[in-house]
Order: sequence, then C-alpha cells, then structure tokens
Amino acid sequence: ENRRTWITDKFFCGGPGSVRGFYEDGVGRPLGGTMHWGAGLSLSRNLPFSPHIWGLGKFMRMHHFVNAGNLGNNKNDLIIDPRLSVGSGIIMKIANFRMEINYAVPLRYKPSDVVNHGLQFGIGVNFM
Repeated sequence: ENRRTWITDKFFCGGPGSVRGFYEDGVGRPLGGTMHWGAGLSLSRNLPFSPHIWGLGKFMRMHHFVNAGNLGNNKNDLIIDPRLSVGSGIIMKIANFRMEINYAVPLRYKPSDVVNHGLQFGIGVNFM
C-alpha cells in the first residue's frame, strides 16, 4: 500500500536540541525524513573561577560534547554518511530552564546540509 506522508508526519534533525553545529533542521533533506536518529555525549564540569563571582557561577557549568545524527526515508539512509560535530560551551540551568551557548565544529556533513560552524545558542525546558 502506498500511503501519502504529510510534512507534519516527518522528522527533522539539526540545531542545538539535537545535532549541535548545524542550523535548526539543517541536517539532510529540506522536507524532512520518515526516520532519524541522534546521539550525544557531554562531559561537564564546574567553571574554572569562583562560583561567587556575580552570583551566577553556581548555576553555570562548562561542557564538552560530541553529537551525531542522521535523517532519511529508509534504514540505508540512516547508516550512510552520519553527521558529526564536536564543541564546548557554557550551560546555565535555573529550575527547569536550561540555556547554553556553544562553539560547535561540524566534522562530518554533506554539501546540502546547513552547517553552523561557530557560536550557537540554545534554550530548553526540562519537565522531569
């Protein structure tokens, strides 16, 4: 059976919430894909200066990360040419809100991807 897939049923990949070092939805096809995967490893530590400076240090941490992911319409698309980026940044977490500013370097990408080599800002909410 050949069913139509609507744009609202598709996945998108890239940006500070998935694969840093790419613009939001910058990985893969411009109209999204029916499958995707993403993975990340982040190592964080306290800031190298006193947390009492400006009173914000107690909410901030440094982190170093590796992100990978891919987007496609079948399993072969997901395995071939995964995207990869590395970088470092500062995380600020207050209550359930998280803000981060990162310097990201995309290491593996395709010419059709929209990469963001350099500073990237992200904001999010943790519900758990």
